[in-house]
Amino acid sequence: MSTGKSQFRRESAVEQLQSIAAPIFAATLQNSGANRLTVHVSAVAGRKTVTAAIKSALGDETRVRFHTPANLTSPRSLEQLVRRFAGDEIVYDPTQAIVRAKALIEGSVSVRKSLGGKVEGLFYAPRQRTLYVALNSRKLTIGDKLKVGELAEIERNIINSLSAAFAARMAECPAVRVGFGIPRTELVPVDALSVGGTGAGFMQGLKRYWKPAAIAALLGFGAAGSAAAQDPAVSAPNLKVIGETGVTSTSTSGANQSTWVLGGSLTLPVGENWGVQIEGGAANIGGDSVYGTAGHVFTRNPDSYLLGLFAAYANEDSFGLEATRVGAEAEVYLHQISVLAKAGYQFSSTVPEGFVGDIELKWYVTDNFAVSAGGGIADQSGVGHGNVEWQPGFSALPGLAFRVDGTIGEDDFHSILGGITYYFGTNASLKDRQRRQDPEMELIRLFKHVEQQREKLCAQYGCP
Repeated sequence: MSTGKSQFRRESAVEQLQSIAAPIFAATLQNSGANRLTVHVSAVAGRKTVTAAIKSALGDETRVRFHTPANLTSPRSLEQLVRRFAGDEIVYDPTQAIVRAKALIEGSVSVRKSLGGKVEGLFYAPRQRTLYVALNSRKLTIGDKLKVGELAEIERNIINSLSAAFAARMAECPAVRVGFGIPRTELVPVDALSVGGTGAGFMQGLKRYWKPAAIAALLGFGAAGSAAAQDPAVSAPNLKVIGETGVTSTSTSGANQSTWVLGGSLTLPVGENWGVQIEGGAANIGGDSVYGTAGHVFTRNPDSYLLGLFAAYANEDSFGLEATRVGAEAEVYLHQISVLAKAGYQFSSTVPEGFVGDIELKWYVTDNFAVSAGGGIADQSGVGHGNVEWQPGFSALPGLAFRVDGTIGEDDFHSILGGITYYFGTNASLKDRQRRQDPEMELIRLFKHVEQQREKLCAQYGCP
């Protein structure tokens, strides 16, 4: 078959594959001989019907291979998994899992070639999209002293090797973490040498943290229709702390007032499909303090949505204002875009009661840089807000993110705050932390509403 015909077949095949209602996770083209197309499908009931639909769309010569989850997750390394597609051209890979795995293997070959015995093992954490490189401490010490000068050079070599392997698709290049062990998370050894580590303690740790579900996550079974491999609602217990400072101004005060906000949230998994989050915090605007707490219960598929319920309570010092909110929340995940919405009711004997709602659009410019904007309503008063957050990925402080928040509302209310968020827990990109760990906090938004109500009272009666 000529190159032109082969290219036409590729484009036509991809179009047809996208239209077939079946959990197809890959298609490969055997370039030798008859250029035979093989379609790889997650095992489902009604195989004859699926096979007939594929052959009807692509031709009777098309080969259909069904793979059970056990069959696909049995390899102990990515290298073993990719061998099943060796010699074939990948023409359809909707999750980019196989292409990514091949690039990881290519990069690992280069890493081992440049570093030799200094590398104990290379492991990929699909949920965090991170490559962990475990170093051999015996090769990097003299007596009891570590050769610190070599570590920076080693990290540069690893990053250069990966950059070369992922040159055609840098957006898929994973983050890199280098150390003398393996993390407490689900891992897939990249190559066969990583499965056969030399240290007894090292091998014990690998057996503890290697899980077939990690390969399932890499292959995107959730997207392919296998419920058994859907990621959990909360990937692991985690804690988030936010600290911000800045200024707030209203038509009442007529001047900028010093403001600070401190809040934290603890998020825990409840089984595979549910999670809970507990919040606490305090704020101070122009010397007036607000305190509060909040809670969430939710179910989530980290690849597509979150649905949950929330409740929040805040108390202000100067006028003794109190407000309680209860409601529902939803998040929809569309590749690099998240849509976040909340709706509920506000109860209070000191501030107006009524419907509260908020909607926000968040764009992940990269997996570690997010920009969001939205608006809300409470007591028939509107408010607009925006946020920028960046996680630089420092090796020493992997959970550190910098943030800027802005809010505008009626009576010329506006505030600008800047500060940090620190995410404790499993290392991950900013996007994965926000989609796989903790949902958005409600408490800080309630703080701002209570302060707006306080400003209205100050305008009417004077501030205490």
